[in-house]
Amino acid sequence: MDTHEVESKISEALRTVTVIDPHVHLNAAKPAATTLADIVLYHHVWIELVSSGMAQREVTQAGLPQELADPQMEPLVRVKRVLPHLPKIRNTTVGTLLGWLLADLYSCKGGLDDSNLEELAAAVERTGSDPHWPEHVFADVCRTERAITVEPWKGKHFQRIVAADERFRMLNIAEGKASPRERVDQMSAFFGREIRTRADYVDFVGKLAEDPTRNSAVFIGGWMPACFTDELADDANVTRILEKARERRTLSRAELGSVSYYGMAQALEKLRMTPIRTIQVIVGAEVLLPHRSIPEWEGSFTGALARLACKFEDFEFNLSAASDAYTQDLGVLAKHIPNVSVAGYWWHTLYPFYIRKSLETRLDMVPANKIIAFFSDAYHCEWCWPKLRLVKQILSEILVERVQRGWYNLDTALSLIPTIFYDAPKTIYRL
Repeated sequence: MDTHEVESKISEALRTVTVIDPHVHLNAAKPAATTLADIVLYHHVWIELVSSGMAQREVTQAGLPQELADPQMEPLVRVKRVLPHLPKIRNTTVGTLLGWLLADLYSCKGGLDDSNLEELAAAVERTGSDPHWPEHVFADVCRTERAITVEPWKGKHFQRIVAADERFRMLNIAEGKASPRERVDQMSAFFGREIRTRADYVDFVGKLAEDPTRNSAVFIGGWMPACFTDELADDANVTRILEKARERRTLSRAELGSVSYYGMAQALEKLRMTPIRTIQVIVGAEVLLPHRSIPEWEGSFTGALARLACKFEDFEFNLSAASDAYTQDLGVLAKHIPNVSVAGYWWHTLYPFYIRKSLETRLDMVPANKIIAFFSDAYHCEWCWPKLRLVKQILSEILVERVQRGWYNLDTALSLIPTIFYDAPKTIYRL
């Protein structure tokens, strides 16, 4: 079989594969963008524009991404202010993805500028008010059967969206935007009473772990700090660490990470009394004020997560990382530990070089039924498409190369596509 025929068959299999997207931030009741600003000022675009020289408050009064605070500006005004800055990010992956989105979904082939701004804004407003548009994007463009949103929702929702819950992010006292004392105060406010001792913290964890399926959640998720460790994760040390945090004393990385480990172990014990059996773990990013994310890695994480997974073998731990330093670590965990699997490319790894490296590493060492090829992390359904297009293109190149080298035969390459886009996420997330 010649190379052209291999490329054609793999391309067609990728074009037609049904997808499950296990991590989005979509509004379940209204998943589509309603204004052009929703699309153009997605926080991944916004932060690159700010980094390139656009003023922090040029398009948002609070100087924060639109996903975190009301911009308090008219959408069209905001997009007009962006136009002089967009050429600066033409070279980046995010800039490329924005171009693909506008071209593929709105036939805007030449990029966004003054000449087509108002026409394109009107087009997005039309699709945003069209009740059939989300179904078109999901079914016809992305071929996505289900997407799991980590945003809270109740009542009526778009039929292809399933709920998840990221409440376990609240277990951590290690947080880039707040001090340990501020984190304890935030926990206490949520809990309704002061958290001073290990017993208070355990009661707080119990509240977090109350049956999430009451709100239709199919998994519990959270960010684990890179310093996650079981080194000091015992009753006496947790009380001592909480006391130090309340007294605003400096905590070591081991102290910060031990509280997270202790809390997660307590939470999993509580979750055993619920139907939830999938834990989505994302690691490798710290968000600094005002909203500036950086990758982070520490060697303690891999061993601590391995020990936690071995202790709670009745749970599935599905892992993704924002730091490339975890690429091999997570692959080895998924290879050696039956209840650990890997998914997607989170935040700082959703770029072609790192996507390819992650896919190659996982295909080399992880059984295919434990690999999830994609999640979009999108806040509006339109952004699901260019990210999916990128991942499919990279996977196509990898599979063609492996067939050419004789590493896979064509049947093996073709069988991997539905496994890692559909079968694996459907099984891991019990859909």
